[in-house]
Amino acid sequence: MESSKRGRLLGRIIEDFQRSIRPMRQERKMSQKELAKKMADPVDQSTISNWESCKTPMTLEQALDVLMIFGKNWDTFFSVLSSKAQEKNTKITHCTIEDKCSDEKGKVE
Repeated sequence: MESSKRGRLLGRIIEDFQRSIRPMRQERKMSQKELAKKMADPVDQSTISNWESCKTPMTLEQALDVLMIFGKNWDTFFSVLSSKAQEKNTKITHCTIEDKCSDEKGKVE
């Protein structure tokens, strides 16, 4: 996969994940400030706000911290992506750690 496509895919994955932080946080009745303090490397409340609004991208390590804080696993993470893709009429059926994803017709994104 060419690097620009991989970069766009990774950007979309991170944005979809970041948009899921607020609902996870609200489900636990947790403030942005509380989440910020629970991170392995604590961040400021404004950083959480910027992640949730996709103003600032987060690192993979930060995404893993968020998943662990909310007791979620990678399966949950990828099911969020799959449901988002279904809403756009493109079903992601297979992803690997190398960011190679194929849709239901076998096309690689």
